Amino acid sequence: MAEGQVVLITGGTGQVGQVVVGYFASHGAQVVVPYRSAERWEQLRAQLGEHAGRVIGIAAGDLADPAAARTLVEEALAQAGGLDAVLCLAGGFVGGRFTESSPEQWLQMMAINFWPTVHVLRAAVPHLLAHGGGRIVTVGARTALEPAGGATAYVAAKGAVITLTQALARELRGSGVTVNCIAPGTIDTPANREAMPKADPKTWVKPEEIAALLWYLCSPEAAAVTGAVIPIPGRG
Repeated sequence: MAEGQVVLITGGTGQVGQVVVGYFASHGAQVVVPYRSAERWEQLRAQLGEHAGRVIGIAAGDLADPAAARTLVEEALAQAGGLDAVLCLAGGFVGGRFTESSPEQWLQMMAINFWPTVHVLRAAVPHLLAHGGGRIVTVGARTALEPAGGATAYVAAKGAVITLTQALARELRGSGVTVNCIAPGTIDTPANREAMPKADPKTWVKPEEIAALLWYLCSPEAAAVTGAVIPIPGRG
């Protein structure tokens, strides 16, 4: 991205999102971050230090609600003056085998992983097209590319994100708007270390590595990359 360009990052107050926001802000981007918890927003601002002035926080509702997603994009445009890229990082994980998972779990995985991506992009894409171009990156999962048992609802939701990305990339081809998806394996976060204390985090994907890849996909050098689903399996 060029210095001063505007990127909207959903999930920016999460453990991976905070690293991505910091990376983009420190490299000169203007970052817009929706938040639902004022405490987590303040934690992010404190972590950003001298780069906090490059980040705009917008109190937002549940982005699985199309009205909340539309309001977020309108606020981002009003406060930042434009929109050059959208990173859909919001998501979450719940495990469970198919025969053990409840309908509520399936709805939850779609509400956390799929619908926010759909509704934010439905609101943002017309503005990117009117702008003459832009960058979109979504987040799938390695397990959606190599499906295994034990988290069926999560895998299906992330698979839906991947398919959406590929279809949207084809629809927007030639418009100047690129649409790509990253598919990380286990990410080295405090939550994952706590959940898997016997695993070796040295083999996991570092949030900084994800941030660097996202930065590249938003750069002019990646103008020819669209419709890609990029695995980030880690070192294991």
